[in-house]
Amino acid sequence: MTVLGVFVGSLSVWTIGEALSTPCDRPEARTLALPTGLLLLAVHVVGIVEHLRGASAPTPLVAGGVVLLEAGVALRLWSIATLGRGFATALGSARLVTTGPYRFVRHPSELGLLLAAFGGAMMLASPLAALGAVLLIPLAAVRSRREDAALARTHGSAHAAWAAGVGWVGPVRR
Repeated sequence: MTVLGVFVGSLSVWTIGEALSTPCDRPEARTLALPTGLLLLAVHVVGIVEHLRGASAPTPLVAGGVVLLEAGVALRLWSIATLGRGFATALGSARLVTTGPYRFVRHPSELGLLLAAFGGAMMLASPLAALGAVLLIPLAAVRSRREDAALARTHGSAHAAWAAGVGWVGPVRR
């Protein structure tokens, strides 16, 4: 299978998985869902265009990109499955989820999105897609901070205790 075939297949699994697992809702403006989604779409389109124009990555870079892309998609889908119907574009949640990937990472779906974006850029040897993926980082950080604030307001000390041991990208080391 070609690099582009693996990339498109992975995006298809991701898209179908999210569509089947998430409720249809209207994103709240403060979630930055629309700009994040549009930038992610641009990252993928630019990556494909650069790849079709003849960009090719060395085999180790392609292999690393595949691993990052697949890990990102898997982490994102695992996050969504763990939250169930609670995965929505609203800030906050009626329940504090600390199981599944949330045992290790406070915002695993955001981390999965970033891994997938960088992995795709690597696979497709696309510097412009990599730049777009870099631009996703501040959006993910703002989204995560806003979600943390909403969860802290709703769940108080339970959120504080959980957040003290679980960092944005992994366990907190003491």
